Amino acid sequence: MSTAPNPPRQHRYRRRADMPLLGGIRPPIALLLVLLLAVAAITALAVGGLRVDDTPQAVRESHQYAAEDTAASLRAGLHESATDLRRAAARYDAAPAEPAAVLSALGQAYHKWRGTAVVRPDTGRLLAARGETVPLAGLDLSRVTDTAPAPVLVPSAAGTRLLTFALVATKADGRALLVASDNLRLPGIATRKEQTIQVLDAAGAVLDSTGAELGAEADRAVVTGARERAARERPAPGGTAAGSLAGSPDAKGVRRVAGYAAVGAAGGHDPAAPLGLTVVSTSTVDGKPGSLRHPALGLAAAGALLALALLLAWYLSRSLQRPLLRLFLESRRLTRGERLDLPVRGPKRREAGRIARALEELRLQLLDPARPPAPAAPKRRPGTALPLALCAVLVLGWSGPLLFLGGNDPTVRVPTQVVAGQRDRTDTAADRIRQALNEGYADLRSLAPELAGASVGKADALLRATLTEHDRYRALYVLGANGEVLAHAGDAPHRTGPQALGPSGVLLLNSSGREPRIAARAALTAAPADAESEGAAEPPGPVLIGEFKTDFLSGLLVRPGLGRVWLVDDRQRVLAANEGYSSFGELPEGRARALLAEARKSAAAEVLRGGGDPALFAAAPLGGNGSVAKLGWSVVTAHPVAWLHLDENRADRRAVLAGMLGLAAAALCLGWLFIAVGLPLRRLAASAEALAAGDRRTVLYPVHHDEVGAVARSLELIRQELVRQEPARPRRTATAAPASVPVPAHAR
Repeated sequence: MSTAPNPPRQHRYRRRADMPLLGGIRPPIALLLVLLLAVAAITALAVGGLRVDDTPQAVRESHQYAAEDTAASLRAGLHESATDLRRAAARYDAAPAEPAAVLSALGQAYHKWRGTAVVRPDTGRLLAARGETVPLAGLDLSRVTDTAPAPVLVPSAAGTRLLTFALVATKADGRALLVASDNLRLPGIATRKEQTIQVLDAAGAVLDSTGAELGAEADRAVVTGARERAARERPAPGGTAAGSLAGSPDAKGVRRVAGYAAVGAAGGHDPAAPLGLTVVSTSTVDGKPGSLRHPALGLAAAGALLALALLLAWYLSRSLQRPLLRLFLESRRLTRGERLDLPVRGPKRREAGRIARALEELRLQLLDPARPPAPAAPKRRPGTALPLALCAVLVLGWSGPLLFLGGNDPTVRVPTQVVAGQRDRTDTAADRIRQALNEGYADLRSLAPELAGASVGKADALLRATLTEHDRYRALYVLGANGEVLAHAGDAPHRTGPQALGPSGVLLLNSSGREPRIAARAALTAAPADAESEGAAEPPGPVLIGEFKTDFLSGLLVRPGLGRVWLVDDRQRVLAANEGYSSFGELPEGRARALLAEARKSAAAEVLRGGGDPALFAAAPLGGNGSVAKLGWSVVTAHPVAWLHLDENRADRRAVLAGMLGLAAAALCLGWLFIAVGLPLRRLAASAEALAAGDRRTVLYPVHHDEVGAVARSLELIRQELVRQEPARPRRTATAAPASVPVPAHAR
């Protein structure tokens, strides 16, 4: 007689011997293996296959940025010149003046033009002239009506001249054409001895040049190629064509690198756009390749990850997949009633071991319905999360060293061209600030004579018009001889009273507070015509003060690839910056203070490695003449070496990317295993132990069609069989004999 009970009823559950292909424990393990192998291949190709460039991208970018900065300064100068000329001419719309008087007032306020003239546009007759002869021959001015022509470039005996136009009202001849002539000059910036910066017209003629002289035909060919490429590119509206290129090396391995930028912006009403100007910055590169810190890093890391991927796949298959599959087979054997006399041969550890022990207890209960429930389960030990955590630690051990290669190595060599480029760009930024302050001061000087003796209403109207026309001012106001406000436009004046009066020039109105108040001050009394310097002793009297917007000055410091930029005063306190800063606070980078002492007279740059991550620092004084130079202000820049596009940094970034990809693959697959297998298996282990302890009322529902779900179905079938056998169990008493094991129907 057999002792095996009747096989459990199947009821609603189908018998499935095969496991799903898209669910369960196998797909995440297989995916982990595939992803880690893919990351290993990427590491070998991207990091191990990296080759050293003899012209690093950082060197090419330094020339592109130099060309862009120079083009931006030229464009700003052209726009400012056209705006100043139109604004000066517009003041005579209500009160026409003699042509000679117009040119005299213009010469007193501005010293930027080499020659000025007033002509009749219909006849071309010269009404008045001042300074250098304006080259008007060959210009067709008869079509000028209500709009002044755009600036043009005109050849002359003294060289190419830039002509700027505006319409002005005269007493005898009505509306005439005001013409200002000047040569197109590059900003006064320093360049290294092997660098050349040129501004070219649409035909390729050199209008101005600074730096080394180009002699070789190959060098000139690179410049021509840069100009042609700038002409072919079509930037987005409001943008400019810019880029870089490298010429072919000569017999000694020396090649010329060029950066280019169009001066005029695409679209809009940029007065520089019709001129077709291009700025080209070039220099020679010795062609000596750089170096990589770890040339075999990529191949070694790829090999290590390959071995690690195979190890993890084998470990997860052995510690999780095989025990779960064995558990599934044992649970299915019990539901079929096959060989119930054999003990359950399942895993011994983790949740699978707990379920196996519960199955063994349920097997004994199927054989002996009168068997008492199993005692409470012992204290639980770490389950499926332990091997998953171990795998995560192993992947982190591979990715961690790669993630720390963030470019903070103090041994990274920065090319001298990049250091010099940072110095020159800092000098250009200082020149932009100096030019903006001087232009603002020149605006006030040109406006002051018109405000002298004007009524309050007219003065307010002039100030409002000037404030609307220029976005550099936050407030414009006139103070009387006692410091009282006579006229005002914009924000409230920061300082009034006798202490606000003083000599003309650029000044700082406060030394503390939430925001620096930088201003320009001009006396309302007309200055002598031969005055050449600002800040001279002036009798006390009404003054015109214009306060600059801090955002306007900070916006001048925003340039791509320059890093963090600060405008500091003579006490190294921050007045403006291209990023967040504390007004009148100390310079955030204390390492730059020693460099500031070296840059009192000229720009300086140096790579500083101590006291933090390596960074390329540069400092340049505002310089120039007049009150701006007397302020003692400087521009300081800090560009982290890790941000430079060097071969070492490129290898480090790719290594960091490989480490991040490895971590992402491990997090995805191990997290998938924990959520799809680990958590359901933990809940199923608790349910199996409760069932073995006598809980017959809790129904076990399979959540997913996978290995865990199959074991859950088997446990539910066993629960149903135990419930069916409960009515046949005799009630046990203290003297009752144990019930006999029922004979299965198939064994009779």
